Amino acid sequence: MKKRFLEQMNHLVGDPYGHRYLLAVSGGADSCVMAQLFCESGLNFALAHCNFHLRGEDSNQDMQLVQELAKRWDVEIFVKEFDTLALQKDSGKSVEMVARELRYAWFAEIMANYDFLATAHQADDALETTLLNLCRGTGIKGLASIPERNGNIIRPMLVFSAEEIRNYAQSHNIAFAIDCTNDDESIRRNKIRKSVIPLLATQNPNLIHTYSHNRKILQKQLAFYNYYIEKEKEKIVEKRDETVIVHIDDLQGHPHRDLIVYEILDDFGFPADIANELCARDPQTGTQYHSATHTLLVNRREYLIRPHDNESFQPITIRSMEELQHYFTVERLTNNGKIDFDRDNHTLYLAENDLMFPMTIDTWQAGDYFYPLGGKGKQKVSDFFTDHKIDRFTKQQVRLLKMDENIVWIIGYRSDQRYKIDPIKTQVYFKIQYNGIF
Repeated sequence: MKKRFLEQMNHLVGDPYGHRYLLAVSGGADSCVMAQLFCESGLNFALAHCNFHLRGEDSNQDMQLVQELAKRWDVEIFVKEFDTLALQKDSGKSVEMVARELRYAWFAEIMANYDFLATAHQADDALETTLLNLCRGTGIKGLASIPERNGNIIRPMLVFSAEEIRNYAQSHNIAFAIDCTNDDESIRRNKIRKSVIPLLATQNPNLIHTYSHNRKILQKQLAFYNYYIEKEKEKIVEKRDETVIVHIDDLQGHPHRDLIVYEILDDFGFPADIANELCARDPQTGTQYHSATHTLLVNRREYLIRPHDNESFQPITIRSMEELQHYFTVERLTNNGKIDFDRDNHTLYLAENDLMFPMTIDTWQAGDYFYPLGGKGKQKVSDFFTDHKIDRFTKQQVRLLKMDENIVWIIGYRSDQRYKIDPIKTQVYFKIQYNGIF
């Protein structure tokens, strides 16, 4: 295993002994074996451990295990503790997403004296990611899954299966922590790991090996694809200060116009349906589309793409269910005696009788107020932000959904009590999910 590890390191970085590495070590089998291989190989490394305090005392024991490894090997260790649940509350993001953002932001802070950050993703992780992407909908990038190297982030363990890593840990008496939440099949990735992959393996006992071979081919195809996509973008896209200009005339007659437009817009967070709409019809000058970070303005024979903020954001008027579905995922549901509410702020439940057009997506202003769901009455939006410790930059990105000038929903944060569904009287209702496209 050590020989294959060094071969992979040589493939990733050239001479592996000419660099300094920061290892992301959680305390699990994958990262502990990775750290052991770095140590056995005599490479220059330090350890970095995040304690997200999500599993009670188990989280602290994981931290202690990694600290003991650093002490045994006499290597530098960086430890960061996060109150993850407090930071996740009212963020509109999943715990997993918040933890990932915290982890990589912290890694970036301590990378100054290191050439590469090594994470311990292995072959089974990559297969799980591909299957997750397939379930969500994906293209070649999603199929290609986790790259072996992304800038200064390397993943030397992708050449090993989870079984190989566990066997190595046991045969070399390498201590590691076991995360009991990995058995919770209500988590989609765990469901794929515990139920879907074993079923697929009955059709191909060498599934991981076959997948790893296919992933390498897909990664090469993705690199080839990206090379030529960038060549096409150079002909069509111009950058002027903070504005990106897409010249529509240069797209006319292009045999892969839909694909090129999708790839250009994907760089700025626009979903596929906006690219499809731009290609399917010729929107009037002045038409705007919004992603989480950017605004696209149709301006004669150009698409102008700019970062947006409160000053540049123009209210979006929604006049029909079709337009509402352009910005949100909408399901019309019937109350069969029990309504299973998703307990997240990315979802709004609205009785059919309460829904009316036009709706407006807008920014908040000083003096705006609403009646927070579960709250004690009327509250200023600014006070709600203060109570929930929402920083100034984040507040600038917040959008409101309004009907008849009333705030129905601070999108991603809290809906309004006045539009609360009566679980007994409501017969038909809408489940409206924010998908981050404005």
